[in-house]
Amino acid sequence: VSQSVSQSVSQSVSQSVSPTQLKGGLVNKFNRNAEINLARNLPQDTITDNLLIKGNNLLALHSLKKEFAGRVKLIYIDPPYNTGNDSFNYNDSFNHSTWLVFMKNRLEIARELLREDGSIYVNLDYNEVHYCKVLMDEIFGLENFQREVIWRIGWLSGYKTGVSNYVRNHDSILFYSKNKNKMFFNKIYIDNSNFKELISKNKLTDILCDYDMDKKQISNIYNKINFDTRIKRYPIEDVWNANEYNDLNSIAIVSYSGESVSKMLGTDEVKGQKSEKLIQRIIQSSTNEKDIVLDFFAGSGTTAAVAMKMNRQFIAIEQMDYIETITKERLKKVIEGEQGGVSRALGWQGGGEFVYFELKKHNELFKEKIVKAKNKREILEIFKEIDKNAFLNYKVDMKKFSKNINEFEALRLEEQKRILDEFLDKNQLYVNLSSINDADFEISDDEKEASTSFYGERK
Repeated sequence: VSQSVSQSVSQSVSQSVSPTQLKGGLVNKFNRNAEINLARNLPQDTITDNLLIKGNNLLALHSLKKEFAGRVKLIYIDPPYNTGNDSFNYNDSFNHSTWLVFMKNRLEIARELLREDGSIYVNLDYNEVHYCKVLMDEIFGLENFQREVIWRIGWLSGYKTGVSNYVRNHDSILFYSKNKNKMFFNKIYIDNSNFKELISKNKLTDILCDYDMDKKQISNIYNKINFDTRIKRYPIEDVWNANEYNDLNSIAIVSYSGESVSKMLGTDEVKGQKSEKLIQRIIQSSTNEKDIVLDFFAGSGTTAAVAMKMNRQFIAIEQMDYIETITKERLKKVIEGEQGGVSRALGWQGGGEFVYFELKKHNELFKEKIVKAKNKREILEIFKEIDKNAFLNYKVDMKKFSKNINEFEALRLEEQKRILDEFLDKNQLYVNLSSINDADFEISDDEKEASTSFYGERK
């Protein structure tokens, strides 16, 4: 199940696509449902497929621009926190200024993709949230700042409570509109039946077990305490999971409930994913059914999974290889009707489909080989391959190293990797759409047809 899309940021950023849909085999034409788009007030030929895209998210965002600029209702992202400890293998220890540039480039194109009535939510912790707030004020306008949502992660135990300071127990979610005068917002409430328990039935039973009460009496007391004597509903505040009504713990707290992706897929522990209930609240607040939801740090696929269950169209982008073993496989489980997360609350029984494809790699393939090389012998083979097949950085003289290969071989492995990376032209990491017919790139007919379908006929 793979496709390829190729493009370049400097152009309209298009790349070559060969998608497979997880219902119905190979897709050579993307679905453009005129009836759905009419209801959404979008051009009739807008793509209506759910899209799962593997590749550099900056390039992928630019690839989406022609088709989706001004059409995305909601963006939710959970970017690397710049802590040096990211569980999904991003470079999560950027220096501070590099992280801000990294985010700036992506937030600028993200803004172009949003509808005028759209919103963006950025989930961060204390390391960068305040700097990101200033950055987003610049990109989206201070007037479009809506809220800083404080999300209390949940109850604490173990070594985290031993810190000689106040115990950290929250993330921040920056919420901005594209245009404050047109922003869509669906004010939601927590209904009485969904209030957080003040005391669980099991605990109450343990307390009352010595008082000769039957199950019906205990059940009546349980309902009196938790529901009957409380208000009918409570409005959602900008501090989540921190009052007597609101129950919104992190996945680390509720993993026993079966929402854990690791348990769902039978894989090694996948840490750090946000709960489906958290994403449900955001999607419910800022979209209607059929609206487009974008997440360009897709991770384990929580946003896409919840969007599918809530009948929203999703676009999810992830560059790491686990997109194939975790993200894609999780979404297949959603189609099959898995009952974790918010499935039962939404009455989810399965169904739907998505298209999975990749940005068509060129120099990026060599970068990946460099990173994975385990010894100098492998590096030397990559050196020869780059010399023969890669697009080279004109600012670096590779011939100098070729003539003095013994000096190159004498360098430490990490230094060899750094030099090889410098040889590569970073503007040619992926195949530009304009090069789709270049025989050197060996673009298949399926990839050409799918790329033409994705980007539209080239003029």
